[in-house]
Amino acid sequence: MERTFEHFPQESDIRCPICGTNDDRECFLLPIDGTDEGSICEAQPTHVSCVELHKFRYNKEHGLIYCKL
Repeated sequence: MERTFEHFPQESDIRCPICGTNDDRECFLLPIDGTDEGSICEAQPTHVSCVELHKFRYNKEHGLIYCKL
């Protein structure tokens, strides 16, 4: 996480992809696959604490970091 933000965006339709809430907690912008245009891409606000709580796994063959939601 290069940069974090103290507050989660409070727009009603924006939710953390891990917990499904927009609780006002520290967050970061998680890049969205397939949206890259040069050095710019779309991103999804995601709670830092949600990432820290889940057990992530690494698939070395495919170069993927993931968790089952």
